[in-house]
Amino acid sequence: MHDDIQQEAIGLFNEVGEGFTLDQLQARTGLSRATLYRRIGSKEALLKRLSDENLIRLDDSSGMDARVFAAARNIIAQYGFLACTMEQIAKEAGVGVATLYRHFGDKDNLLGRFAVNMAPKPVVRQTSEHREPDFDRDLRQMIEIGLRFGQQNQEIARIIFSMKPAERKYLEAQRHDSATSFSRFVRYLRRYQEAGVLRDDVSADDLAMNLNGLLLQYSAFGPAYLDRQLDFERDTNAILKMFMQSARKAR
Repeated sequence: MHDDIQQEAIGLFNEVGEGFTLDQLQARTGLSRATLYRRIGSKEALLKRLSDENLIRLDDSSGMDARVFAAARNIIAQYGFLACTMEQIAKEAGVGVATLYRHFGDKDNLLGRFAVNMAPKPVVRQTSEHREPDFDRDLRQMIEIGLRFGQQNQEIARIIFSMKPAERKYLEAQRHDSATSFSRFVRYLRRYQEAGVLRDDVSADDLAMNLNGLLLQYSAFGPAYLDRQLDFERDTNAILKMFMQSARKAR
């Protein structure tokens, strides 16, 4: 590992804990994001190497993350993304505020990691790993998992659905775009546009937003405001049919 990156990473870790961001490390080292990725692989790999060399001591981050994200879910459901505070989340999680700052750096980084964590991101990875891709089958699986995820996270989904523009802008600013489920899904759809399965006169981003809107309507808006309970088989079939009617390339 390059000494300059190692020294700056240790300095950031000692200042804010493992919640420091690659943007902060980039600013400290003066290196480009591409150079950082090439030299360290990822922030997680960097932290592991430093820990293995006994240069830093990592907490039980997986347990801490789960505890804090569960607390953040409850606090955000009450106050929203903009109004919630680190003090409220720390109290709900049963940890000290100083511990929260040391682990996550600041509220923006905590909420950014929470936003990425709450997305059902394994879905696209799993479907992308099929040796013999079947778009309709994969999309059906994604829709059903998306509906189940929405049902399990209805409070957060309702907040996102009713979010004011300022709050939505804030949330999107915190999300690490390359890691989001939405970004992976856009790339997934783009591949099928290039293969001639999906129409290419509409951007993959717009197609992804169309499907996300349907999922949100069925998993959050319907149950909350129309007293319409989810039926996974019925609703998966309906969403798949509506999406493909608008997205499939005309033959």
